[in-house]
Amino acid sequence: MDDRKNTPGIALGNAFVLVSVAALTLVLTASLLARVGMPFAASYTVGIIACILGTLTISYEGRTRIALPSPAITTWLVYEEIIAHGCTWQEMLGIALVISLLGAILMRTTYADALTRALPPVVRTGLVLGLGLSMLTAAALCARILLPSPWALTMSGTLSDPLTYYTLVGILLVLLLHARQICVALPLGMIVISVLTWAEGFWEIPAAPFFAPDIISLPFVLMLPQTDAFLAAGLGLTLLLALMIEGTAVLEAETERMVQARRPLARLFAVSTGAAIIGSFPLTIAPISAALPAEGAEYRIAGIPLTAGIAALLLAFLLPCAPLMQALSDFPAVPAIALAVMGLLLLMRGIQMLKSTAEVTLRESSVIAVFLLSAYDIKTGMAAALLTWTLFTAACGERIPRAAAVLTALVFLFVLLKWFIWGAFSL
Repeated sequence: MDDRKNTPGIALGNAFVLVSVAALTLVLTASLLARVGMPFAASYTVGIIACILGTLTISYEGRTRIALPSPAITTWLVYEEIIAHGCTWQEMLGIALVISLLGAILMRTTYADALTRALPPVVRTGLVLGLGLSMLTAAALCARILLPSPWALTMSGTLSDPLTYYTLVGILLVLLLHARQICVALPLGMIVISVLTWAEGFWEIPAAPFFAPDIISLPFVLMLPQTDAFLAAGLGLTLLLALMIEGTAVLEAETERMVQARRPLARLFAVSTGAAIIGSFPLTIAPISAALPAEGAEYRIAGIPLTAGIAALLLAFLLPCAPLMQALSDFPAVPAIALAVMGLLLLMRGIQMLKSTAEVTLRESSVIAVFLLSAYDIKTGMAAALLTWTLFTAACGERIPRAAAVLTALVFLFVLLKWFIWGAFSL
């Protein structure tokens, strides 16, 4: 029996899983960006377009992968850099453009390997764990499982809150279905919860659920930072490292070496360059990509796997659905489920990386603790983790690699040095 006869059906199922997660992740990122002034419909539309191009590009001549704006990185940029530090979203798009262009060039050279090796393995592991934890924390806050509190770091929500209840039930349902090895566990769980919450009246289908895609509201709105060069340089360097490491972590889960990873990452950075111009934040390879089984002898169309082609087509069908998706964000139980599953996948990859560490000493524990304690502020976490690793290594009398020393110095200069300067002037 020819196994390829079942390939189209399997491809459709895998594409459905990918697109389900992608759609709800885009709803969450569009909701985050709407809080800083970007129109929801336009942000959602350009996000879909960027994902279509990114998915086709990084899947070309390889296995199926789906490209998405990282929810963890987007949360960090919105809350820490835009809201807390006063950077505008137009300036953030300008930084994203420069970093994406630099990443696309860098990935075509051997310097990408050098930059990756400059980061100690435990720092890369800590960043992956921190990103995964950030997604889980964002999902918990979105679903009111955790609440901000003036009296404690966080407060627990209550099951009397329908949003909390349905989110927890949805996550449990997805995990139970996954334990039964049901390949469509995630979209099936999300569909069940979305139908239940709609039937209970927690969200309503808009009178006009479909609308012409808004593709002209955001072109050419980016700008370069006009005020703080240190801030822009530190932010850009951290963003570049975070995008490279998150994408590489997913590719390494597919047992690909860094040399093999350069090509899809270079293509992804190139797509992000164009996407920044029309208003989309940088793309990364979504962790859900590594959860897909290998396609084997899957059909290909012009070098693109059938699963990737179907996923791009399904994403295109979602373009006019901005009003419906915005309605889902009003009661974000289903988007929170997608975010939680993405965080779990990335956290699982980080634990796998940690298990491959030869020896876990106080140095490694301290580095990981720094990332976990500053999960929302990736820039500060990266700087503090590198400095912690360098100080511990020097104190132990071990040789510090030149590349790691240079990278630590740059991060310290652009990120941490301002802290010391501000502290000195405030005394």
